[in-house]
Amino acid sequence: MPESIWVAELRTTDNTSRKISAKHGVSVDEVTTAIVCVPGLRGKWDDDAEKGLRMILQAGIRGRRWLVVLYPVEHPMGDVWTLASIYADED
Repeated sequence: MPESIWVAELRTTDNTSRKISAKHGVSVDEVTTAIVCVPGLRGKWDDDAEKGLRMILQAGIRGRRWLVVLYPVEHPMGDVWTLASIYADED
């Protein structure tokens, strides 16, 4: 069941940034604009046996729906996430 999610801060690595740009033609800045401090985001938790607990949410980028994969970051203020990947939402 989808739940409300708030992203106050999005972290990423250079490797992830390059991968998203090369594979999907989307910049991390575009992902950041689509999800950081944006009300009404909905996501669901996914517990992957290899990769661990992660949040998968839908976001609109350039008029297209994307699934954004985030990992929670332990942070005293909460709502900090690490960007893992994005996928075109074909549903």
